[in-house]
Amino acid sequence: MALMIQKLVRAQQSQQQLLTLQGSCQLFGLRHLSDAPPVKSKNQGLGNSRAEGTAPRFYKYVGVEPAPGQGNGWQITLNDRALKTPARQPLIVPSYPLALGIAAEWEWQDNRIRPFTMPLMSLAATAIDQPKPRQKVTDTMLQYLDTDAICCREEPGKLANQQAKVYNPVLVWANQQFDVKFAVSNSIFGAHQNADTHQAVRQFLQGLDDWHLAAMESLASSCRSVVLALAVMHGQLDVQAAITAARLEETYQMDEWGLVEGGHDIDIADMQVRIAGPAVFLRLLKHA
Repeated sequence: MALMIQKLVRAQQSQQQLLTLQGSCQLFGLRHLSDAPPVKSKNQGLGNSRAEGTAPRFYKYVGVEPAPGQGNGWQITLNDRALKTPARQPLIVPSYPLALGIAAEWEWQDNRIRPFTMPLMSLAATAIDQPKPRQKVTDTMLQYLDTDAICCREEPGKLANQQAKVYNPVLVWANQQFDVKFAVSNSIFGAHQNADTHQAVRQFLQGLDDWHLAAMESLASSCRSVVLALAVMHGQLDVQAAITAARLEETYQMDEWGLVEGGHDIDIADMQVRIAGPAVFLRLLKHA
């Protein structure tokens, strides 16, 4: 798993590297992924594999080709059959590199399909199916703006000093980018943002297309910060810088009390994947 994560972080630096990675993505019902029905493994029934979150690989080869009648759209094929989303819509993406990335996720499945190792596929399906209305997605992110991790600080001390060192440059950028003043507070009630700040962020989110909004929502959730997600989306922070900022308090606690094997190390790997996945997704969208 560590090797997959390292490869994905390098993919943020080079669009040539397209790969799969371990992550926390929603399990797809296989009957929705392709017109081809799933095939039972010789050694295990489909019921057991579903319980494990996997299913037998039912295709031999993966392809990428222009989507008929879709202009610059691209589709992924399994055994020459077009891939579909969980809602049975054609999975057509606007970028050839993104199509290659999703195809690579499918190609790198071995004898069992593990949907949780396909974050690019998950984000693309979310953008197309929109399981939650756009307005609800936007409202939810704005709802948590007042408790944004980058704006809520500790009482004066060592940790607060580290927060200022890491967070303040990001806030300076955000203030300039959106022409607002993000509030910072060490109150247990959070940092209340004024109406102008909420409106500026709302206007930006509403202007995103479905692809970028899906990535933004995933980043904000993973970073526990809308501001950090905005910085990653604008290229102000790379993957490693975003991970460092998002895990600042946890890293401080680890330095003070030590790393708990099987706990902290898994949390670190999980966050690396959940931030790197949408960051790479955004990068691949830029190259049509």
